[in-house]
Amino acid sequence: MSQALHLLDKALDLARQELSALRGGAYERAVELATQRGEMTNMAWSHLESSSFEEYKARLRELERYQAQLTEIATAARDRIRAGLNQSRQEKKRMRGYHQAVSYALQ
Repeated sequence: MSQALHLLDKALDLARQELSALRGGAYERAVELATQRGEMTNMAWSHLESSSFEEYKARLRELERYQAQLTEIATAARDRIRAGLNQSRQEKKRMRGYHQAVSYALQ
C-alpha cells in the first residue's frame, strides 16, 4: 500500500472518531480530530502516485461522505447551542425585569 493510501486510511479513521466525538458532544475533541484529519489529507496529496488513482478516489469519496455527515451534525449542534444561548439571554432579561419590579414595589 502506498504511503498516500495509508495516510488517507488514517484520515478516514480520524473522521470516524470525529463523528463519534460530535455525536457525544465532545466538541473540542472533534475540533482536534478535524485538524489532524486535514493534516493527514494534505500529507496524502503530497505523496500521490498515479498508479493508485482509483483507490485514492474511493477513499476521497468516503471522506466526502463523512464530511457531509460531520457538517450536518455540527450545524445541528451549533443551532442547538445558539437556541440555548438565546433562551438564556431571554431568561436573564426576564429576571432583570422581575428584580426591577420587586425593587420598585419595595420602595
